[in-house]
Parts: sequence; structure tokens; C-alpha cells
Amino acid sequence: MKRWLQQAHRLGWPAALAAVLTLAAIAGAVWLPREQAKLDAQRHTITARRAALQPRAANVIPTDDGRALAASLPPDSERQARTAALMSLATELGLPWPRSEFRYQADRELGLAQYRIAMQLSGHYGALRDFVAEALRRDPALALETLRLRREPNGTLKAELAWVLHMQSAK
Repeated sequence: MKRWLQQAHRLGWPAALAAVLTLAAIAGAVWLPREQAKLDAQRHTITARRAALQPRAANVIPTDDGRALAASLPPDSERQARTAALMSLATELGLPWPRSEFRYQADRELGLAQYRIAMQLSGHYGALRDFVAEALRRDPALALETLRLRREPNGTLKAELAWVLHMQSAK
């Protein structure tokens, strides 16, 4: 051992560095495959858990052809009252609506109908935000299809909103 130390001392720091690097390489060659096996096992477990959480849409066979959805929607006879509620909410929040367009579409086969309402409003951002949030909260079968905002030089916003009232179609 003493002889080996003397020889290492004669060779200097390059030999010591080479010895340390060689030992590190040997340790890495032993340690890395074990760690890789652990990581592969964890990856397999995570993949299995993720697959268990994902719904199996391909195996789901609809049995009611949308009838349950149609039955959960308000009837078409409430269309005018729902439209009036939407318009009065805008008025309550101080949002003038100079122009609106309406379009009705029904799919008698599915028993579903859509009533599209296009509105143009003017007001401040907070009032427009509150209007959209409150309208969606009050009518669960209402959907906001599009929203376009344009800021005017005086600080107000011009908003174009497209709503869809979903409902059961008239028989």
C-alpha cells in the first residue's frame, strides 16, 4: 500500500483525477441501470393510473339518443320569457341594446331547438362582465357563443354578443 501511495504521489494530481473519474464511472455503471429500472416501473405505474382515469368514450354506447338532454332543457314555450329576462337584465345593468337579431332552429327528430340571439351593447367593462356572468348564472340552458369587444375613444365598450337558448322543441 505504501508503495502504491508513493507511486501515486510521483504521478501527481492528473493520476489522482483519473483514478477518481474511473471510480465514478464504475459507480455510475452499477447505479444507473438500477435507477433506470425504478424510473421505468414508475412510468409504467403512472401510465396505468392515467389510463384508469380517462373515460372510455369508445366503449360508451348512447342508449337514449339525446333524449335525456332534451328532457332536461326548458320547453320551447318559455322562449319568449327567457328572451325577455335576458333583455331586462341588460336594461337593469344600464346597458342599452340598440339592435338585436333572433333566429330559431329546431331539430324535431332529436326534440331539440336553439334560439340564437345576437345583441349589440354599449357600456363599461364591469357592467358587461356582470351581465354575461349573471345571464349565464340565471339560465343554465343559455350559452354564450361569441363575444367581440371594441373600445371607443370615450372609454366605453361596444360589445357584440351571440347567445344560444337551448330548449326542447315544440311537438
